[in-house]
Amino acid sequence: MIISASIQAANQLNIIKDIHKHESKFDQIHVDITDGHFTDNISMSFQHIKEVKKQTNYKVDVQLMVEDNVKLAPLAFEYGADLVCVHSESTKLDDFIKLSKIYENLGVATLPDTDNESINDYLLYSKAVLLLAVNPGFSNQGQAINLIDKVKSFHNLYPNFNGDLIADGGIKNEDLDNLKINNVDIAVQGGAIFN
Repeated sequence: MIISASIQAANQLNIIKDIHKHESKFDQIHVDITDGHFTDNISMSFQHIKEVKKQTNYKVDVQLMVEDNVKLAPLAFEYGADLVCVHSESTKLDDFIKLSKIYENLGVATLPDTDNESINDYLLYSKAVLLLAVNPGFSNQGQAINLIDKVKSFHNLYPNFNGDLIADGGIKNEDLDNLKINNVDIAVQGGAIFN
């Protein structure tokens, strides 16, 4: 299982230094980009993707928590993202399909209260599925749902999905073994790495 470090939880005054300081704890970098509309706050920017790619050797996966994914997903790839997950709640299926035909490494993400059943039609075009267990926007939150239950539900519904399953939100070190046992491919951690 790959550990992806959410730099939203890093020291915002010196993110690159903090990445190097904790580099033994993770395998790649996770960037959350919010727009203040889909979420209540604005967090990281596309420039963060560019700087991480420029100043480190890590792959970067991005979660876009924005309203206009048609416009912003291409920007994330342009700035160097290796994988971009857009939310089903703000991306119409036909827009997702169009994006997936241009960008191979596109994934679909869901909010905590979004049912796994709702993304069925996205999966054929999706390289990854990100299950978010916290309400979006801020780091170091407790989980709003039982993440393991949602992971198990996903596998029961979609046993033949061959993309990456990403678990994100409030994941502590003691949760990692259980996620791995339940076939999570990538676990996103923020506070557990940087605090």
